[in-house]
Amino acid sequence: MFSLNRVIVTGYLGKDPETAQAAATTVTKFSLAVTDRWKDGSGEKQERTNWLNIVVWNGNGENVAQYLKKGSHVLIEGSLRTSEWDDKDTGQKRWKTEVHAAQVIFLDKKAAEAAQPLPTTRRRKKAT
Repeated sequence: MFSLNRVIVTGYLGKDPETAQAAATTVTKFSLAVTDRWKDGSGEKQERTNWLNIVVWNGNGENVAQYLKKGSHVLIEGSLRTSEWDDKDTGQKRWKTEVHAAQVIFLDKKAAEAAQPLPTTRRRKKAT
């Protein structure tokens, strides 16, 4: 049976990236606002913003932390990962789904030009 876990989203950082040390590696996390827009049955414009938790590892995350900030526009390609745990206070099961980024493409011109590209962090090509 074929299975695929791939996510491609574009949106805006909801806060500045935060980087932490995790054993022998670094991890960078930030929230991403992804907005859907449509017209309802009566022609009224509707909008819904989803907030995604993004996780970027090692050099890619360091690049993100150095060049991006709240409001930066990015395209993320990665996979979904869900964690499960028991809440200490209530004993209820809790879940958290994150996008683990394999590629982060800077869509803001200033950040894209300043960044040093890594194999899985690309700069946007200039239009000719």
